[in-house]
Amino acid sequence: MKTVLTSILLSFALFSVSVNADQQMQSFGAPMPQNVEAVPLSAALAQLDEGQAKQVKVSGQVTEVCQAKGCWMILVDGEQFARITFKDYSFFVPTETSMQNAVIYGTLEASTLNAETAAHYAQDAGDQEAHDRLLASELAVKEYSLVASAVLIEQRI
Repeated sequence: MKTVLTSILLSFALFSVSVNADQQMQSFGAPMPQNVEAVPLSAALAQLDEGQAKQVKVSGQVTEVCQAKGCWMILVDGEQFARITFKDYSFFVPTETSMQNAVIYGTLEASTLNAETAAHYAQDAGDQEAHDRLLASELAVKEYSLVASAVLIEQRI
């Protein structure tokens, strides 16, 4: 009887931990692939060859989100960052997602934005000064981009 009770309590404790762990991450888009290990964004960028697009599962911190509707975000790891957009524009993230940890699965590549697109992103982020500066410069902006099919974002508790 004592063994059965111990087993039940242990099972309940393990179930409680897994439920709490699941509740801490909010999922967007397709289910996150479980057979691929997430690597820090900076490590994935270091392995990316110029002109190459690569399927990756990366982790980092969200620092900016489109304030219009959550249609893009910036993922940062150390000094490195990438703009995250969402596959087929089929899902968005909450606009208050900034400063939360995230795991992203999708296609990573280096990209070049024309001044108008870069200015549009700056305006979406609420930075009118950067918007005006980018439009006036008419210069292209190089950045990394990742088109996400699956996103996990740490929920604020």
